[in-house]
Amino acid sequence: MLRVFNFRVGITRLYSVKAAKKDVKKYTDTINLPKTKFPNRLSAAKREEQERQVLADKIAVAYEYQEHRQLCGKRKPTFVLHDGPPYANGQLHMGHAVNKILKDITLRQRVTRGQKVNYIPGWDCHGLPIELKATSAAEGQSAAEIRQKSRAFALEAIQSQKEEFSSWGILANWQKDNIYTTFHPEFIENQIQMFHNLYERGLVYRDLKPVYWSPSSRTALAEAELEYDANHISPSVYVRFALNPSGLEVETKGSQTYALVWTTTPWTLPSNQAICFNASLEYVLVRLLDRSPSELYLMASALLSAFEASTQLKCEVVQTLPGSSLGTLTYKHPIDKEQTHLPFFDASHVQDSKGTGLVHTAPAHGPEDFLVSLDKKIPVKCMVNEAGAYTKEAPSFLRGQSVLEQGNPLVLQHIAEDVIHSAKLEHSYPIDWRTKQPVIIRASEQWFINTDRLKSRAAAALEQVDVYPRNNAETSKRAMLTQLQKRPYWCISRQRAWGVPIPVLYSRKSGQVVLNAALIEHLCSLLRSQGSMDFWWSRSLEDLLPPQIAADLGYEVKDLVKGSDILDIWFDSGSTWSAVLKKEQVADLYLEGYDQFTGWFQSSLLTSIAARDCAPYKALFVHGFTVDEKGHKMSKSLGNVISPKQITKKYGTDALRWWVASHGTQHTSITVSDKLLNKAAENLSKVRGTLRYLKGVIGEKQREGREELEQPILDASFLNKYLLSNLLDFESEIEKLYNAYEYNRVVACIQNFIANQVSSIYVHLIKDRLYCGDDRELLAIRQTLTHCYRQLCKSLWPIAPFLVEESWSYYDPSGSAFHEQMVQAQKDWHDPKAVNVVNAALDVKRLINQQAGDVNSWHLAVTIKSGSQLELLRELQPTFGKPMRSSELSEILQVGSVAVVQTDLDEDLDISLTALDAPLCPRCRRYSLDEDAEQGTCQRCAQVMESKN
Repeated sequence: MLRVFNFRVGITRLYSVKAAKKDVKKYTDTINLPKTKFPNRLSAAKREEQERQVLADKIAVAYEYQEHRQLCGKRKPTFVLHDGPPYANGQLHMGHAVNKILKDITLRQRVTRGQKVNYIPGWDCHGLPIELKATSAAEGQSAAEIRQKSRAFALEAIQSQKEEFSSWGILANWQKDNIYTTFHPEFIENQIQMFHNLYERGLVYRDLKPVYWSPSSRTALAEAELEYDANHISPSVYVRFALNPSGLEVETKGSQTYALVWTTTPWTLPSNQAICFNASLEYVLVRLLDRSPSELYLMASALLSAFEASTQLKCEVVQTLPGSSLGTLTYKHPIDKEQTHLPFFDASHVQDSKGTGLVHTAPAHGPEDFLVSLDKKIPVKCMVNEAGAYTKEAPSFLRGQSVLEQGNPLVLQHIAEDVIHSAKLEHSYPIDWRTKQPVIIRASEQWFINTDRLKSRAAAALEQVDVYPRNNAETSKRAMLTQLQKRPYWCISRQRAWGVPIPVLYSRKSGQVVLNAALIEHLCSLLRSQGSMDFWWSRSLEDLLPPQIAADLGYEVKDLVKGSDILDIWFDSGSTWSAVLKKEQVADLYLEGYDQFTGWFQSSLLTSIAARDCAPYKALFVHGFTVDEKGHKMSKSLGNVISPKQITKKYGTDALRWWVASHGTQHTSITVSDKLLNKAAENLSKVRGTLRYLKGVIGEKQREGREELEQPILDASFLNKYLLSNLLDFESEIEKLYNAYEYNRVVACIQNFIANQVSSIYVHLIKDRLYCGDDRELLAIRQTLTHCYRQLCKSLWPIAPFLVEESWSYYDPSGSAFHEQMVQAQKDWHDPKAVNVVNAALDVKRLINQQAGDVNSWHLAVTIKSGSQLELLRELQPTFGKPMRSSELSEILQVGSVAVVQTDLDEDLDISLTALDAPLCPRCRRYSLDEDAEQGTCQRCAQVMESKN
């Protein structure tokens, strides 16, 4: 009924006078709703504050705690992860984040299982990268100035990097500064002693050999210090060398014969000392149709067609010669006219795959050339200095000129009449990894490790090493073995100031090495007292060397000079196992980028084999390198650099760690993008939501009753048994994946377990019991989810320690950290019967959902007939033939009632649905109300509420 009331002119309002319904009774206060103060999300500012607090109160002390923790039962051996030292030369980038976080996950997953870990972070503090940044490549600085600036720069970088590593939650003893640095006196002393030991055993020696040389850095380089420019342009030149008449039977009389040689380094021709051939090849003398008919050119017959195709020169074969007949040939040097009878040598490195089958040989500028010179006793003429310029020994038109800039054109201009064809070749060429400038091969007096004596033992040791990830293990190991076998020697000397000096003296007159144990001990004593090796540069030898030691060496001090070389930084880092692991300890794991197969993994292997005849590691774990979403390498010039600090500020530290775990182990290229990082943050937010829900169910900081929640569950519910059995399997699977270093699959396994077994099945199906059940049922659920919560924390802690520690602080009333816990699934949780029973019911539930559509299934009565699963379903509802409302089967199926009717077991499962007309209980919305329900709720809810009053 509506009545009209007029209050004033122009305004009309309508008011209902129909009697209002009585207030509906609210049951919210009687429901067991999850309650927790653990926040669902944090603002960026609050998250940053929370991370600082967790870091200071929990994570900072975790490493030292696990070092001293005493556990009951059989003690596991300490897990040793030896840290490959990053350069102390600037800000951290995403590559550092991938490497350090993967190491941290590896350590933490061991700690969760009660195993002690040994991890000492280190820094590589010497070498050209630091020297260039510290000195800004300014000319004219003394060694003392360079060393002072480099040391200060490295110390500043270490402090900055150390603080950021710590902020990522990296498990280490940062509080006591338990780190190692390659410029620490104890480290240097150990290194010097190792050098002397290897020298005494003949494994380290000094010699003149061709090595990779960087004119831009003015130092020798190891292969690991090279990069390759795929688009480098070199001359591609065919040059003739005039042959002497004797030694060659030419059928065409009166002809001038020439050896035809192909080269891409004409600048090396002044150093030519021989031509190499292969006696097993067939050679021909040809006439070039556009040149004088009296000129004949010698080349391999198999390469004739390739020569014609590349030069467009037509040839006529005049005579065929066996390669074995070339050994008596001699030729005239094309530049040095005084060298008129240079030799031909048979050499296996000459092949018929490219060129002419005749190879220009300059022992100062090629490893094969050098080996030929050793075998044939020919001189090694090096006319190139440290700056890559020709010396005074070079022809006058070349002196002082850069070999890489002016060398090629000047040489070609000088021998123009002997150039048969000239073109350009685009090919891959080695460049200095720091300056990005081309390198050369140059003979110089250097120190070497005799790898020939180590290769077979190193290869045998490597065969026993496990490599991860498993899918690329054999390929990676084969590549390392191949590179190891190809390495003729390892040059360990460098011509710089910032590094460990090679502690040797030389005879001023002969250049002979002068060294003994007394000299080494004296230098180590000075090192211990002065704290660095700066004295090697700052003090004169007269001031440095006691006369008695000089006398024992057989010299007067004035007849000796100090060496000016430093040790290769790969020898620095390659010997870290000796300084850090001590004695005979072998690391369980080395974990670095895949480029270290030719770098740190190999240098460490060689030094360890040389010093103690065993590998320094039991296993290697390699990861890829970070790229942007387009697959481009991150660089400042491209403007695509994303720093770890940017990520942690925007998404949080755990999101960075989650991204590393998700993408850092399975690909050689690790994509960094806002899309992937945002996805990591979203996934972590869902995990946080699950932990929050579990915390709400379990309750928080309850000193009374917490032990009860962690006790064995005395409950017959199949759903509880189902989750516990799955928890046992989950723990086992997570441990297996962690042990295999498949952290991306760990992340997937955690997410799947939370989404399926925990959320979609258990939590979803027990909501009625949880919200509306009695105290006994609630206790059993809380006990079950307590175990679930603890297992999830255990699996998550290695990857997301900040989240776990924050969550744990709401769970543990004592204020202890998660790293102080020992969480272990119980073997008696294993219950395949419960799993099979629940899975059978879930299969039926899926069929019901398909038939029911959008209908509220609590309004349905279900009849199940036949089927092989009846025996399993009977465990959930023992009574056959009678509809049941309160059985666990009806709870799992989430229907108003269910009747199980047994017929022929061979028949297909038959399910029929009937709608129930009775209204649902307003409290639980599960059970139908009886017609005479005076209390307004179902009988179950009435009993529960009565028991709580």
